[in-house]
Amino acid sequence: MAAGATAGVPADATAAGKVSAQVDGVADGDAGGAEAGGAPLIDVLDGIVAAMAEDDFLTGLPALRQAFAFFPPRERERIAERLLQRRGKHGSARSLLRTIADPLQLARARALEEDVARLLDRHGLGAVR
Repeated sequence: MAAGATAGVPADATAAGKVSAQVDGVADGDAGGAEAGGAPLIDVLDGIVAAMAEDDFLTGLPALRQAFAFFPPRERERIAERLLQRRGKHGSARSLLRTIADPLQLARARALEEDVARLLDRHGLGAVR
């Protein structure tokens, strides 16, 4: 069994569940959840999510979305702004929150594109990236 997994629950679901529980604690006003190990919670959560394999992230995405749904729109925008800053990106935090595309559909499309690129590479057709 993978580290962090419990009987019958994949490790990826457990990791996403931990992130979701942390977010739920903050949303419920758990002052102790605002920091974890002396670091701002958003930094800790971002680190956990960034370390997840893409398949693990996709498995945990519904739980993460549900957890962040507890926050009012202004707080979600502040979280998005923090993540943009953390990653050195510029853009509208609001636009990150208002995508009209289904995130799971986008993730599936990205996975399909990667599969096609691998097949093209395997057959010497040199995928354009």
